[in-house]
Amino acid sequence: MTTAALPRRGLLAAGLALTLVPGVTRAAPGRMVGFLSDFDEIDDAVAICRAVILSLAPDARLLDISHRVPPYDVAAGARLLAGSAPWLVPDAVIVVVVDPGVGSRRRAIVARTRRGQSLVLPDNGLITLLDATDPVVAAREITAESWMIGARRSSTFHGRDIFSPVAGHLARGDDWAGVGPGIDPKSLVRLDLAPPRVGPEGVHAHAIGTDGPYGNLILDLSAEAFAGLGWRIGDVVPLTVAGRPEPAPYMRTFSDVPEGAVLIYPDSRGRMSLALNLGNYAAARRVGAGVEVFIPRRP
Repeated sequence: MTTAALPRRGLLAAGLALTLVPGVTRAAPGRMVGFLSDFDEIDDAVAICRAVILSLAPDARLLDISHRVPPYDVAAGARLLAGSAPWLVPDAVIVVVVDPGVGSRRRAIVARTRRGQSLVLPDNGLITLLDATDPVVAAREITAESWMIGARRSSTFHGRDIFSPVAGHLARGDDWAGVGPGIDPKSLVRLDLAPPRVGPEGVHAHAIGTDGPYGNLILDLSAEAFAGLGWRIGDVVPLTVAGRPEPAPYMRTFSDVPEGAVLIYPDSRGRMSLALNLGNYAAARRVGAGVEVFIPRRP
């Protein structure tokens, strides 16, 4: 009986049997390639970049991290890169295209982290937050024409013409030394992100973004730093948001408060956040990234 004649159950059984035959192994999976951008998905930009990567590395395992970084928002891109990279395998290639300086003199680079991931991105500060937890230990400037799209390279779509082909070369195992000269990791651009201001009265934190479509306000304050203020689960914290009082109970999850009620909680990435249960905090309060949040110490 041919394979085509086997019923679905037979095909599954045949495949399982094949994996159990001594000396027969499955092909190793392709290298993981994460893709993060501010392209959105209203046109063909993401698909074109994916096609370029796969044309060079057909077996690559492409993972779309997000393509809805707010346009030109390098700080938001840095936050999403830092939040997602730890969940990708250690040898992953991660392409990040949030590039308001495309076509300018800003450098296009490959950065290697201590964990072993390869970041393909513009040198504009996107590495800032990840570098704090998984430092960049080596870097190269992308200068080799043979690693780019070629003579068709444009001045406005380096995601297609530079970053995607470089990711494809790396995903298929090409030696990264061929991409261009080494550069000092210390010379890479870092964003000047002011940390929360801690004083005897409490902490002045800032919102660094919102959580997806839910409008939860993400603060630049870690759960550990918040714990140092002395508040306990169930306490109502007398916050001030953008100068307005916002008493909020400190809870573990949204359903610990009634529908539509506010809470402050530690999010899944270890930062403190403000939310409305089954609501959109940012929209309801008309606040967003950059707003100041004052959290006093517990009396």
